[in-house]
Amino acid sequence: MTTPEAASDLHLKAAAGTPNGRINVLDQLRGIALFAIFMCNLSHLTGASLDEGDIIGNFLWKAIDVLFGNSARPLFSFMFGISMMLIFDAAVRKGRRPYPMLLRRMLMLLLFGSLHVFAVWNGDILFMYALDGFMLMLFLWMPKPVLLLSGIVLFLVTAYEIQTVMGEGLSSALQTVSPASLLYSGVALIPNQEAFFSSRYLSTGFGELVLAVEHLTFFLFGMYAYRSGLFTRLPKHPILASSLGALLLLLGWTGKYLYSSEWNNNWITTLHPAACFAVTIGAVLLIIGLAGSEGSRTARLLEPFRAVGRMAFTNYLMQSLVFVTLFKASGEGIFASLGVIGSLPMAAVVPIGIAFFALQMIVSHYWLRRFLYGPFEWLWRAGTNLELPPFKKKIRLSTEESIDNPSA
Repeated sequence: MTTPEAASDLHLKAAAGTPNGRINVLDQLRGIALFAIFMCNLSHLTGASLDEGDIIGNFLWKAIDVLFGNSARPLFSFMFGISMMLIFDAAVRKGRRPYPMLLRRMLMLLLFGSLHVFAVWNGDILFMYALDGFMLMLFLWMPKPVLLLSGIVLFLVTAYEIQTVMGEGLSSALQTVSPASLLYSGVALIPNQEAFFSSRYLSTGFGELVLAVEHLTFFLFGMYAYRSGLFTRLPKHPILASSLGALLLLLGWTGKYLYSSEWNNNWITTLHPAACFAVTIGAVLLIIGLAGSEGSRTARLLEPFRAVGRMAFTNYLMQSLVFVTLFKASGEGIFASLGVIGSLPMAAVVPIGIAFFALQMIVSHYWLRRFLYGPFEWLWRAGTNLELPPFKKKIRLSTEESIDNPSA
């Protein structure tokens, strides 16, 4: 039965043919994306040194860039868009008003992001994601074709490398209406621009806003994929999904490798944004295909990423908190210069990062055997719903699973 508070939202309804409940493969994808982002952040989190003579370090740096660079964040953005749709649909199914709930959720994320970017580490993405979340609320009601068209147009407007092969008139027009150009034009109207950009808080917030608008396209593609039944149709065709995903990964990684090599040319540079996004979509399709047959060997191989993905918020914050505390020249605000370890070579940093992430996987697995949410996920949920959700699992005397089954 629809509640009185939802009376004004009777025109809203959950999309037909979309999953109802938690999507395990989404947690696995989120865990893999968290690992990829962590690998990309390692050099900044640790202040790793990279010398020309360090053959192993240079190889690792290039491998991380080709495998994950400019593809990990779009992957996380893609899934964030899906999560927005999941929360929207879950609220509508329960007769609740989705927009106030999402507004509170983004305000909570903005609070965490502000503390993180100004007090802990300036490589934060939470602040940017909160800004994107506010903008995404304008698109939630849109039909699939409009979501897809919006994503494509925004991709062409923000993929500046692609514009190099367009005609001069079209390229100039796109650059004029690009989000960055419009935002900087707005700042140009401020009487005292020097004071604006000299303020750490204002300049950082503005930079995050530019990044948020330029990344919005990947959120929209995620929303479109969810509305199109990506997680209900593709799992029924695991071979097709895996094959197409592997092909896109191969093409994307090849393009990214050529972009960073001496064989780079104008066409390779132009296609670089497409290559990065091909890796993102390829990863999504491959993981869906591999996890499509529940209980299969490939699905079991992906299982360790599920727990760390369910606690992605907590694990992301712990990565920066631990590493800026350990390593000098990476902290921000009260964590600035707090580290006790100086610069290490990239060849040493990467194994440390992999070992730490493996530890997070183990801790997350055992944590979720006793608790319903990670600590920060619980706080985020409490702020979103304006009520304290249960935290500890209710374990029966037998060996059965917990009777609680939290939704996504």
